[in-house]
Amino acid sequence: MSRIELERVLTLNRVWQPIATVVVKQALTLVFRGRARVVDPENYQMFDWAQWLSEKAVRNDAHVVEHDYIRTAHLQVRKPEVITLAKFAGFPNTGVPYSRRGVYERDNGQCQFCGLHVHRQNMTIDHVQPISRGGGTNWLNCVLACNRCNHLKGNRTPREAGMELLREPFQPTRDQLILCGVNTHETWNPFLNEKHVKVKT
Repeated sequence: MSRIELERVLTLNRVWQPIATVVVKQALTLVFRGRARVVDPENYQMFDWAQWLSEKAVRNDAHVVEHDYIRTAHLQVRKPEVITLAKFAGFPNTGVPYSRRGVYERDNGQCQFCGLHVHRQNMTIDHVQPISRGGGTNWLNCVLACNRCNHLKGNRTPREAGMELLREPFQPTRDQLILCGVNTHETWNPFLNEKHVKVKT
């Protein structure tokens, strides 16, 4: 399943730097367990679980915009859009080191030759310029590929193999890596470095 198919909540570290996005259920679980607090993007007020229920939950029979709420056995709880972790203060919003997982996230789980969505367990990394011909293992020379396309390309460049990349590989900033393949909310903008957010998809 592509990340874009899931509604996400922007997750900030303790010093309010964006470090990830999580699904709504996971965000609420973190708040319930006291590991995070909800941030109201309009006034930056923070809420623990009890405060969020008191301020942002209504009875099940109340009329609300259904998309904005998640239903429990007795209540409809407003979905958070931003949370901040209570203790974790790592990962400043700078460039990130190369990793296979990072390539998968940057390329949104999509083969960069045929467009097929690839499960993480079945992913392969293609070196655009083959290693045997001087290509390095880095952000600018590696792309996600399905097994078929990787085998088809072999020890050739895309041009030699008659294959075209969907997008040139690039070194992402942390914001870009967090947001690749995610439907963003306008309310996230104050927490993001806009010049780092724009990613061609």
